[in-house]
Amino acid sequence: MNPAHFKALCGLLLLLSAPAVAQSGTLHGTVVTQPGARPLEGVRVTATSPALKAEQVGTTDAQGNYRLPRLPPGTYALRFEKESFLPQTRTDVLLKPDATVRINAELSSGGDITVERPVSPGTPQRIFEPLSPFVPPYRAEADGVARVLPPTIPFAGPEDDRERAPAWALPHMPVLVPDGAVQYLYRSADDVPPPEFRTRSSDGVNPTIDTEEDRFSVLFVDVKTASYALARDYLQRDVLPDERTVWAEEFINSFGYGDEGQANGPFIINIEGFPSPSRKGYHVLRVGVKAREALPDVGVQVEFGREAVARYRLVGYERASPAPEPLDDDEEEHDTPMRAGQSITAIYEVKIRGPAIAFGRLHVNYDDPGGSSRRVLMLLPSSVLKSSYARAAPATRLAYVASAFAEKLRGSFWMRTLDWARLHALWEEVGEPLRSRQDVAELGALIRKAQALDKRKDRYERQVPLTNMDLDQAPDAAD
Repeated sequence: MNPAHFKALCGLLLLLSAPAVAQSGTLHGTVVTQPGARPLEGVRVTATSPALKAEQVGTTDAQGNYRLPRLPPGTYALRFEKESFLPQTRTDVLLKPDATVRINAELSSGGDITVERPVSPGTPQRIFEPLSPFVPPYRAEADGVARVLPPTIPFAGPEDDRERAPAWALPHMPVLVPDGAVQYLYRSADDVPPPEFRTRSSDGVNPTIDTEEDRFSVLFVDVKTASYALARDYLQRDVLPDERTVWAEEFINSFGYGDEGQANGPFIINIEGFPSPSRKGYHVLRVGVKAREALPDVGVQVEFGREAVARYRLVGYERASPAPEPLDDDEEEHDTPMRAGQSITAIYEVKIRGPAIAFGRLHVNYDDPGGSSRRVLMLLPSSVLKSSYARAAPATRLAYVASAFAEKLRGSFWMRTLDWARLHALWEEVGEPLRSRQDVAELGALIRKAQALDKRKDRYERQVPLTNMDLDQAPDAAD
């Protein structure tokens, strides 16, 4: 091309592009707390518009200010998000050519409400204060909360108990040796557990629940850790543990997850999630509740919003009784105490329908030391769902790895897409300094040991090939 023609062409292109640049506008503003009007740093501000090819994202500075420059003219929606605060969305923001538009926001904390619970039969029904205008109406307390302790496998008692015990129960029954130490006996399991110990779902793990059928899920406070200790003993002896002795909730609660979280009354609560590495379309959700003081009776329940959550599955707790117990049942034999510092951690798989302000609520019912019955309610904002495993807190990653380890040993249908090598890689991604902690390092070694020992074939491949796997429901039990 002639140099003169090339220069002329470049000049023409600059002239053509200049109006487009000049027409771009800017959205900016300040985000503060409500109440208090304190500047909020680290708020994620997301702008979406039909005029954009991809969403534009900014973050507020120490003064709560944000700025989104060079935006094409159009109608915008702005979403303001920060962990522990209720997200806010502003729609129909008109940005004209060459304009600078200020959009301020106030974010409210998604905190808790603690109320007294009447215990006398004649007490009138109380009215709860709303958490926020976005929260659906509160469910009547008469609906109840299930707080039935799961049945336990009998432990060492009279000497003849061991002689009468079935083979499957022996690994759970410690014996005392002359020096007073506890040892476990190992024997091949020739018979099967009685019906009351069988799991509720067809594939040996908890089923996936449609929220249209049941949107409430109960967490049992009294969780042991013997199952993980037993599996560790087996693996250290180069033996893969029997699937029927593996309980995911006991694996998860064998690890400490620290004191991070939001203080709510006498509890520290930690809620966080991320896209599932093994089940496409689902999020892993960690729910952690830790007592800050000793409490004589505690019940925990997760309520999923039907508008936001299509399905959910609680990992573990297969032995839990489904029979509910009324909240106002004060019989002492059902009391579930929590000592100061005691915690309970659970893992869910949750299928989100779409964008929402919040996807559920956490109910914690408790009796304080003075005998008053109280309740903590905590909104579960969608902002706790991180965009990836790497963005989740190390403690959340560890809880997931522990649960996935149990499900792999259990032969869970939902772990088919996550092989042992990938699970170990997820353990490595827990990160330092947590990964170097003795119990966490031991977990990594056990995963490697299980990988070397596991020679089982995919029991579902003939019935449901991996390429045709239904990600919402498991098949009937495979042979």
